[in-house]
This record gives sequence, structure tokens and C-alpha cells, in this order.
Amino acid sequence: MTEAIYYNSWLTKYKKPFGAVPVNEEVTFTLTCECPVVEPVCLFVQKDFGDTFEVKMRSDGNHQYQVTIQLTEGQGLYYYYFKLALKKEDQTKIVYYGNNKRFKGGEGQVYENEHQVKSYQLTSYLYEDPSPKWYREGIAYHIFVDRFNNGNADGTVSNPKKNSFLYGSQEDLPMYIKNKDGEIVRWEFYGGNLKGIIQKLPYLNTLGITILYLSPIFEARSNHKYDTGDFMKIDLMFGDEEIFKELIQKSKELGMHILLDGVFNHSGADSRYFNLFETYEGKGAYQSRDSVYANWYTFKKFPDHFESWWGVKDLPKLDTQHPEVQSFIYEGKNSVIRKWSTLGIGGWRLDVADELSDKVLKGIRSVLDETAPNSVLIGEVWEDVSNKIAYNKRRHYSEGGMLHGAMNYPFREIILGLLKNKTTPKEAAEQWMNLKENYPTEVFKSNFNNIGTHDTKRILTELDRNTSKLKQAMALLFVLPGVPSLYYGDEVGVEGNEDPDNRRMYPWGRENKEIQLFVKKISAIRNKEASLKEGDFYPFSQGELMGIIRLISKEDFVVILFNTANKKTRLETSAIPEQYDFDVFSFLNENQLNHIQIEGDGIVILKKEPNQEITISTI
Repeated sequence: MTEAIYYNSWLTKYKKPFGAVPVNEEVTFTLTCECPVVEPVCLFVQKDFGDTFEVKMRSDGNHQYQVTIQLTEGQGLYYYYFKLALKKEDQTKIVYYGNNKRFKGGEGQVYENEHQVKSYQLTSYLYEDPSPKWYREGIAYHIFVDRFNNGNADGTVSNPKKNSFLYGSQEDLPMYIKNKDGEIVRWEFYGGNLKGIIQKLPYLNTLGITILYLSPIFEARSNHKYDTGDFMKIDLMFGDEEIFKELIQKSKELGMHILLDGVFNHSGADSRYFNLFETYEGKGAYQSRDSVYANWYTFKKFPDHFESWWGVKDLPKLDTQHPEVQSFIYEGKNSVIRKWSTLGIGGWRLDVADELSDKVLKGIRSVLDETAPNSVLIGEVWEDVSNKIAYNKRRHYSEGGMLHGAMNYPFREIILGLLKNKTTPKEAAEQWMNLKENYPTEVFKSNFNNIGTHDTKRILTELDRNTSKLKQAMALLFVLPGVPSLYYGDEVGVEGNEDPDNRRMYPWGRENKEIQLFVKKISAIRNKEASLKEGDFYPFSQGELMGIIRLISKEDFVVILFNTANKKTRLETSAIPEQYDFDVFSFLNENQLNHIQIEGDGIVILKKEPNQEITISTI
């Protein structure tokens, strides 16, 4: 009996409009039920952490029940499900229709117990908040500065740190020297610097790179620089402000923008602000209660018991709710954000954005918009940003006026699951559509996609050194919605497990040319095809075949087919179910895309531009 009840949040004949909606928008819900119903059929809606209200649905007399509501409770999340009283003979049975048990949206299911119902998520945002065009259409390259290239003619390391060591060869594998407590006691360096990046700009240009995302460049004791010593000074190992300005200018001449890594949740213990090791003149917060920085940190018991990032004593946590800290980071006339943004950078990636309050994120965004209006603000968030809870608070990153987008680790997990055969193509399509449904459209297009960073295993290592799978991962990175971000060296087959092994030196002169050539090819395709930068997105599956459609119109599109099996297969459109307003089956048939063969672990790309024939090629 309950099989005759149906609702699908991906189809506008059941929910209109699709996906996230602005505040005060009207949303129409339609439920189909071919069973005898005791009136009324009801829609239950709950504002996030708020009250649940019940709305009666009207019948059209033809098995459909419909209601239109207005989201007047403000921005944030709404959750909803349906309640029906079914009549069977002389009995009435109450059932509920909600999200599927995977909580992924689309086609739902019937529940007999209200406490078991999985609700659908509906995101409500303040306004569309598009990222700058240069960013949204760009390709990024993530550089861990110490590990990319030494630009000194004699190869010497600039201004080496005290109590550190230098690798004897750039082919050496990275390692840490730690004490018995697991604390790093000697930092190690290869000697990469800003001058080295300038030297390699022509190479990056051949890759099609338009965005340089740099690991932190400000003065710090470590090689990674997430333990900032002075936010107003570039680390002398990397260069100085004049060299940085030269990098900005030379990048600009090649059409590249620079993203800086903003580490504002914490500083280093060895910093001018905390000054645990008395490296800096003046009194830091650790040294004196009378320090000008005394209010910047939270001490449980002065001086040795203080709040730090995840308990790492080398990273004392800044009290970013304190007005003095906010003034220093973004509000003040000479703030960190203002100083560096006025030099002409493209924007910021905020480290551990979920540890910065919504107020702080809004403040940074507001000052950035004022100081450099064409800039972008990206946050490090590892989960679905539409429903992220951090420190028992729902976050509102994606609802307008805060982040343009986030580092898209959810996409990375889907790609890895798919290519390691832990996730079926059908499941991957569902997971991608779930994110598309949850995110405001502009945020979905502006996420910073990756298949590896300095915090993860190298992609080639993750895929067990399978070059065919690596090519598929690279292709997915470049054709999915969002901005692709290449982690330095991934394009030439650098390997590595977790930190520090994933931070090896770039292998100049020892590159894997096969992988490099493939990345250049897929990068050129993305840079050329407008549909891959701005087009709508429809994933589909057929057995072990994964398909991606990106289209601006039926005259301007790209279709990419991935065979996730190691044996030859063929696209059979008849096996593709109707699941979106966009009819994938008809679209593929109209363009005679049936019966295409794809080799095992292969990729086929089909392109159509206005007034052009479809081209089909294997890449």
C-alpha cells in the first residue's frame, strides 16, 4: 500500500524551486499518494533548532496533495517531512514520508514510526553571493613554499633558522625530529622561496594555472608557517615584501591571482605576541600580565596553562572574540587583512575557518570587500558547509556575506570512494546531487576543489600508484563544479603518505611526463570550455560507468564518461533512470551518444559548442 506514495526533492514537479532558496521565498511541495487517504495530508516543517509547524496540504482530486509555504523564519536550515492517514478497510493507519535513510535527498521513503523519520533539508540563504569571475573560472595551484623551488642561483638556503637542519639533497624524504613527548624539537627545510616561485611562473602558465594559493608566508619558526611569529612580516627564508610585490606583479602579467593563507585562529608560541622563547623584543603574553598582548590569549593558569589549537602548545589560541584581536586582524586601519590585501592579492584562504566565529568571518569579509572589492574569501571546512555544526553552533558560512566557498573535501571523499570502488557510481551521483541541493548555487560553483592537500595523502599514493585511476581523479577534479586546485607536484606524480611525507620537494628534472601531459591536456579543456566553468551539472550512472554532464545549453555542453571497472564497457542509455528535471536519457539519445565504448579505467569526453559538431575523444 505504501509503495503508491511518492516524493522526490530533485524534481520540481514535487518541490519547486529546486535546492536552496533565498529567505522569504515561496516553496511548493507536491506529494503523490494513490492510496485511499483520510484527510488531511500534512507537511511538517521545523526551523533549525526551532519549533515544528504543521501545514495542511490540499488535494487536486487526482492523487496529488500540494501546499506552498513561505520561508519567513529567516536564513538557515529548515527540515521537513509528510504525514498521511491511510484508510484500509475499516482501519486508519498513520504513516510518514521522509528523506531516504542515507539522508541524501531525492527520492524518499515511507516510515511507520515518526521518531525514525529522516527529514529533508532545505537551505535558506540571505542572497546570491557570487565569487569574482576570475576566481570562479580559474585553475589554482597550491604551493607549499618551502618545498616548491629555491630561486637562489647557487642553491643556498636564505636566512636559515637557528636550531634547525637543512636537507642534504632535494631528493631526501622529509622527516620530523621529535622528543619523547612527540613534540617537534628541530624544524627542517629544503629552501623553497618566493624567488623560486617567480622563476617557475612560465611553467605554471603552461599548466593553465590562473590562481596561486600559497601556504603561509609570514614569519614563523616552522617550515609550514602555521605557527605565525609576525603577521606583518614575510619570513626571511622566503624573501621580503619587495620580492612578494614582484611576485604579485609578475603573476598579474600572466593573468594569475594570488591567494594567501590566513591563519587567524592561533599564533605561534614563538611569536612577537606570545613570545614563549623570548625571541622578540618586548613582553609577550606569556611573559607578563602587563603585556600589550595579554588579552589576546586565554590562560587557565598563568603562564603555562593556556588554550591552544587542539592542545598543541606550540599553537596558542588567539581570542578572536576580543576587540583588540579583531582590530589587529581585520578591523583596524593597519590590520593584517588591510595591509596585505591592498598590495593586490586576489584574496584569502582562511585556515580552520570553523574555529572562527560567524561574527569574525563576517567582519573579515566586510573589510575585504571594502579594501579589495574583487577579492575572494575561501574557508577551510572539511564537511558539507550548509549544515556544519562547530562547537555546538550551527554555522552560516554559505548564506551570503561570509565565505564565497570552502575547500571541497566532500568532493574529494566522493572521488576517492568512487575510484577505490568503495562507492558505486550510483552512490557517487547521489552524493554529488545532495551537495548541489544543499548549497546555494553560487557557493556550489565557488568551492575550492581538491584531490589532495598538505593535510592528506598524496593522490597517487592514495590510489596505490595506479596511473589510470590518477588520470580519472585529475579529470574529475577539472570537470566537476567548483574551482580545481592542484597540490604542487601531483601533476608530475609525486608520492607521499600523511604529513610530513606528503610535503616532499618538487622533483625538478625527474617529473612523470605522462601524468604531466595529461594534466596539461585536461587543464586546457577546462580553460576552453565555458560549460566546465559555468555550466549546470548532472551526474548519472550505469552500472560501473560514471557520467558527468556539464551544460550551458543543448548546443553548448561537455559529457565525460568514466569507466570505474578495469574491463571494457559500453554506454547504454536505456539503463539510465529518470531522476532530474533534465532528461539525461533523451539528451544522450538526441546527441547519438548511445553505445559508446570505454576502455577499462578509461575516460571519454564528448564536447559540443554552438554551431559545431559533437567531438568524441579518449583522454
